[in-house]
Amino acid sequence: MPMDPTMNSTGQTVNTDCNALTVHNMPVTGQALTHLTIACGGDPSPFRTFKGFSTVTSKFYGADSSYNSLQVSIRRTIAPLVISASYTYSHSIDDSSDWQDANFVNSFDPRANRASSNFDERHILTFSYVYSLPSFGLEGWKKTLFAGWQYSGITSFNTGQPFSVLNGIFADNAGVANGVGTNGSYPDLVGDPYSKPSAAAIAALAPGSGPLLYNPAAFAQPTGLTFGTATRNILNNPSRLNFDMALFKSFPIHESISLQFRAEAFNVFNHTQWASGNPTSSTTGSGGVANATISCYGGANNSAGDAACLGNGFLQPQAAHDPRILQFGLKLLF
Repeated sequence: MPMDPTMNSTGQTVNTDCNALTVHNMPVTGQALTHLTIACGGDPSPFRTFKGFSTVTSKFYGADSSYNSLQVSIRRTIAPLVISASYTYSHSIDDSSDWQDANFVNSFDPRANRASSNFDERHILTFSYVYSLPSFGLEGWKKTLFAGWQYSGITSFNTGQPFSVLNGIFADNAGVANGVGTNGSYPDLVGDPYSKPSAAAIAALAPGSGPLLYNPAAFAQPTGLTFGTATRNILNNPSRLNFDMALFKSFPIHESISLQFRAEAFNVFNHTQWASGNPTSSTTGSGGVANATISCYGGANNSAGDAACLGNGFLQPQAAHDPRILQFGLKLLF
């Protein structure tokens, strides 16, 4: 099928047209009828350019990408303290982030797929330190036991990777029989996703579930026979701030052998860090940070913010990084 569908001239959504292939009791004709039939589950084979062939696919080096960054790092030693810090401000943009990337929707217009890369992280900051604790003039067994300790830590911050919001009602909303791209269509963007969600949306959250990362009312079911206006990778997963620390000391056994004791803490402050990664459908409920597939629309503006569509996990975190972990270890150095 060609990848240039005719828009539904009445602006109706596909789910109102499938039973009788009509809009407001008026029959749909021409190319629009062809795409509507396919969007509603019809066999695309009779409408293909080359009869007798199913989906014909090929891969070629046609994607385009760019990466620009500012990278700064410092290191300083101040008596018993060694500190270092590095910061990267960057932006990666592409049409496709991997040769197996199935994010494209309209293969006749690859430039419409151009957005931040799936792995783009705009800000990355890392700060580390090692501090040798003073001996305070200890002698004898007290020096052996209490002197020579070192305290170290790594603090890291990074912004979340981008993700796309997908239309879960009719994946092939445009009716183009695209059997390769897993993201058949996007919803329509009808508001500001960064605005505060309504009180009803917040009240509908299940007890113990994560917060709404964005405003679900900003998305509506796309107009029939279109790809939707919410384009690729328009939102970002939550940023992450993490603190790891360690306390360790080496006990000499021989001139070339020592035993090191380590006490380590990961996510030492035990604050919730929503997991990063690409989002997944609500039907799986695992692996991604945000359920970014809309499976319910309603309300006066046909948006996901209607009361009937709230509390379904849309745009809520689905996973989190590990809580605080404490561990103790012995390391033999030789």
